[in-house]
Amino acid sequence: MKSCNALDIWQSKIERMVEEYPLQIISWESTRRCNLSCKHCGSPSEDVPLEEELTTDEVIGAFGQIEEDFDMSQFRHINITGGEPFVRKDLLYILEQVSQSPHYRNIDIQTNGVALGKNPDLVEALKQFGVTGIGVSIDGNQEAHDSFRGRDGSYDLAVKAAKSAVDSGLVVTVSTVAHAKNLDQIPELYEVMKREVKPRVFRVMTIDPLGRADINKEYLLSSDQNREVIDFLQKEYVENCHKYADQAETMVELGCGGWLGKEVEGTVRPFVFHCVAGINNLGILHDGKLAACSNIPREFGFEGPLEEVKIGRYLVKDEGEELMRFLPCSFINDKTRGIRAKIFYSLQLERNRIP
Repeated sequence: MKSCNALDIWQSKIERMVEEYPLQIISWESTRRCNLSCKHCGSPSEDVPLEEELTTDEVIGAFGQIEEDFDMSQFRHINITGGEPFVRKDLLYILEQVSQSPHYRNIDIQTNGVALGKNPDLVEALKQFGVTGIGVSIDGNQEAHDSFRGRDGSYDLAVKAAKSAVDSGLVVTVSTVAHAKNLDQIPELYEVMKREVKPRVFRVMTIDPLGRADINKEYLLSSDQNREVIDFLQKEYVENCHKYADQAETMVELGCGGWLGKEVEGTVRPFVFHCVAGINNLGILHDGKLAACSNIPREFGFEGPLEEVKIGRYLVKDEGEELMRFLPCSFINDKTRGIRAKIFYSLQLERNRIP
C-alpha cells in the first residue's frame, strides 16, 4: 500500500528521478568576473584564469548541442549565475540567440543588481529573450550591504534593479546571505523588502565557509546563529504560508544548504529540500567544464573522465543521457542530504549547519 505521508511521497519522487536522471535544469556559470568584491564570495575571480571563459559562439553552440544530445521533454529552465552575468558584454546577444529555441524560454538570472540598477530599461529586453525571473542579492541595510559588497551605492542599485524587475512582471527573488554581522538586520530587511520592493520570494542563505568567506572567518555563523536564522524563517513561513497562493505575497524560504530533518523540512521553504546536483541539474562552468552543480566546490563537482573534459569536446549524439549518469559524485548516494551537506560534514562543519 502506498504511503500518503508527504515526506514518503517526496522520497519516492526523488528515487524515481535518480533512476531516470531527467535533464530539467541547466545552471550556467556565465563568468567568474564581477564588478563587486564581496567578502563572502564562494567563487572569487582571483582563483581562476579568466582567459578560459567560454566565447560567445561556444556558449551558443553548447546550448544547441545539449538540445541535440538530451531528451528535453522534461526540461524546465536555465539558471544563469556568475560571478556577475552582466559583466559579459555579449549576454544579451547570447540570450537572444539561445531563446529562439522553445526549450529555452524560461530563464532566471542571478545578479548583484549593479548593471540593472544603472540600466533599468534592460529588463524589457531581457523579457523579450526568455528571461522570466531575476534574483537580486541584498545583504542587510544600506551600510551593511555596501560594506559587505565592497562598493558604496550598491544597495541602492540592487533595490532599484529589484523594483524594476517587479514592475515589469518578472518573478523576483531577493536573496540575502545571513552572516555574523547582519543577523540582527534580517527581520527588518524582510519587512522593508515586502513593503518597498514586493518580490515574490525573500530567500535567506546561511554563509558558507568557501572562497573569501573562508578567509573572512569573522562572518561565519555559530551553531546558535544558524538556529536563529532557521527559527526566524520557520516562524514567518508557518504563520504566513496560507497567503502564498496569492502571487502578490512575498514568501520566505531558506536557500540551499542541506536536509534539516523531518521536524523542520516543509516549514522553512515551499518545498522539501533535496540537492539536485547531478540528478536533474547539469552545471556548465565558466570555462565549459561540466559539473553536477556550479555552486559546490570544484574538487567535488566532477566525476571520472569529466575532470578534464569541456562541453564542446564531450557531448556527442546519443550520449546525453549517459552523461547525466557520469555527473553524480559518490556523495549523491545519500539522497536526503545532498552533496553540499555531505561536503560540510566531511569538513566537520555539519554541526554549524543543521540544528
